[in-house]
Parts: sequence; structure tokens; C-alpha cells
Amino acid sequence: MRLFVALDLSDALREELALLRGSLPNVQWIPKENYHLTLRFIGEVSSRADQEDIDLALSRLSWEPFDLSLLGAGLRENTTNDTLTIHVERSEALTNLQTNIERHLRRAGCTTLRKRFHPEIALGHLSSSRREEAARWVQAHNLFRSAPMNVQHVTLFESLKGFGQHTYVPQAEYAWCPDMPLVPEYED
Repeated sequence: MRLFVALDLSDALREELALLRGSLPNVQWIPKENYHLTLRFIGEVSSRADQEDIDLALSRLSWEPFDLSLLGAGLRENTTNDTLTIHVERSEALTNLQTNIERHLRRAGCTTLRKRFHPEIALGHLSSSRREEAARWVQAHNLFRSAPMNVQHVTLFESLKGFGQHTYVPQAEYAWCPDMPLVPEYED
């Protein structure tokens, strides 16, 4: 299983983002069903025991619900393909949740990621040779703002690849639990 932890977006927010898809031709637009905010990529997990350790670690998360807003467009540049993105407004609550997830998964045996957390939602992919067009798209959508979405749970997804397109299947949801203490269970 190829796993990652993410915030699943509301239907209303998915629809709002989907309206941006047709504004640049010849882009491999991501289906709106796949829009999410990745909090932690886990990778391949083949052992049942490791899957159970991950589930147990995520069930121990302590956090409170918070609002999440999207603001502005961006371009994540890579060598051959670039990604059109929408930025997520940074907040202490989002950073704390992501840090908490990282800590719990590390304790469950997941390798530490060296990549810094950049909250964004991928909308589409295009050739890096089209950066000038992509830059115009970013400029045209840089004033994008969403209404706040209340975050009440995180989701463990499995990524399935088929015919050039990924499908993200929710495996488990971990809801805010008012009975859990708001202090991390472990210290590094």
C-alpha cells in the first residue's frame, strides 16, 4: 500500500477549485475528487504490522478543530514537469497538526522526511517548457481566496495508480477527539 495523510477538502471547496481548471489549455488537470492537502507522505507499507502501527499512531493525535483558507496561486517547478498549485494559508494550528503527525509517525517507525512542509493543493501538471504560460496563469489567479473550511479530521489515504492517473482511496479518518489531551504524548 502506498499511503499518505491528508486533509480531505469539502465538496464546496473542490467545486470552487475546479472552476480554475479550464483557464489554461493543454494542462493535465487533476480530477477534483483528488484535491487534498498532504500533511505527510508515508510511502510503501507492505506489512500488516506496520499498517497497524501507523493506524495506532494516527489514532493518538491530539489537536483541536481549526479553519483553513486557501489564498493565491503558485507554480512548483521541477526539471521536466511543473505543477500549478493553490497556496494554503499558514496557521499555527495547521503547523502544529502537521508536526504532531510527523512526530507520531516517526515513533511508529516511519522514516523522517527531509522535505519541508509547504501547504498547497496541486491542481494540474504541465511541461516545464511552458513556464511563461504558467506564470501568466499564476498571476491571473493570484488573488484567489476561499471561504474558510473547518478541519475536523485527517484522513489516511491509499494511492492507487492506473492508466496514468492516481486514485486516492480513504482508508481511515482520525477525528478531533475532545477527550484526548492537547499535549503531545511523546517528546523527542
